Amino acid sequence: MTHRSSGRSRVGHVVILTATGIAVIAMTMQTAAAGGRENRDAERQNAVNPTATALLEFQQRLDGYLDLRRSLLKQLSSTGDATRLEARQESLAAAVRTARRNAKRGDLIPSAAAAAIASTITADLKRRASGSGLVLSEVPNAPIPSINATYPADAALSTVPPLMLNNLPRLPETLQYRFYGRHLLILDGDVQIVLDYIANVLPRTLR
Repeated sequence: MTHRSSGRSRVGHVVILTATGIAVIAMTMQTAAAGGRENRDAERQNAVNPTATALLEFQQRLDGYLDLRRSLLKQLSSTGDATRLEARQESLAAAVRTARRNAKRGDLIPSAAAAAIASTITADLKRRASGSGLVLSEVPNAPIPSINATYPADAALSTVPPLMLNNLPRLPETLQYRFYGRHLLILDGDVQIVLDYIANVLPRTLR
């Protein structure tokens, strides 16, 4: 009796161990599957994030410039007189140039954001095909601009085509995209200062 009872106990013990093993295996498989999904999600995020991160940084840098601009404006007296208003704008322009005297290309536009913007412009021009030259006919044929320089008073202010503009990162109201030569400028429209630019976004054949 003791021997049979012991046999049944051993069989029951084996069954219990087997059921536990199955449960452990199932949990391991579920964990591995979840880990695989997480890895795939991370890979997809890493594929998207560099551009998204750069564009976010671009917006943050623009906001930083506007904060600087607002702080400079507070230091200037406000007036409704047209003559004094013009003088105030000139004072603001001088203050901006002084505050950004060490500014260089790329300070406002991160390289990854510049690449994304250039790619958007190239794709738009390809869709326009033979109409590209007409769209950009008013773009001044000029050399690479200088950061902090005043936009030339005798140069045309060429507009970026509306459909192209809709596909570019949105700028705050006082800032503008302008084509200048083969380059895309970020211009402070109020003080007509070149804040930054992306070089050679337009093909030579259009210039």
